[in-house]
Amino acid sequence: MARRAFGGPQPLPLTVVLRGGAALIYQGQVGDGLWLVRSGAMRASLITPDGRDLTLDVLGPGDVVGEPAGITSTSSVRALRRTRLRPVDPRAAADLLAVRAQRAAALAAELAWLGVRERLLRRLEDLADRFGSPTDGGTLILLPLTQDDLAALAGTTRESVSRAIGALQRQGRIRVAGRGRYVVRARLHAVDGVTR
Repeated sequence: MARRAFGGPQPLPLTVVLRGGAALIYQGQVGDGLWLVRSGAMRASLITPDGRDLTLDVLGPGDVVGEPAGITSTSSVRALRRTRLRPVDPRAAADLLAVRAQRAAALAAELAWLGVRERLLRRLEDLADRFGSPTDGGTLILLPLTQDDLAALAGTTRESVSRAIGALQRQGRIRVAGRGRYVVRARLHAVDGVTR
């Protein structure tokens, strides 16, 4: 906890605002507390031992970021756009960290078991659900995403993402709506366990 000039404890701010591009924590840095995203978007990523950039998640309102005091961060967290954060109530920390761990486990399972096209579609659908706006024929993701960004999100190469985007467009699952903008078409419905 920060200290005042006269030596007493200084309370945590009620809200912190990060501009787009600003980092909250870096991979390998010791955490000083957990923060709840109130608005905006943040990218959690890590550099693998072989030097590749892997996006672990895109975090938005209701997500917890940072690390408990004294815990070394395994990822860097940077604001994608103006983001407002508030300190996590210590009584809620365990539940929020459990939700984060469950989401991380689900994303890891996707990386392990799904092909590039399916992984990319799942990540785009997730972004559309969390950062999208309804538009003609689907949901527009309100975050600009380069093919390098999508490769980092799907745990693959830019070339593989380019092929997957082409295939998903031909299937009518997504539409490219301009440079770095994607529209995710409405999901197919499952009837009697069969996707239609």
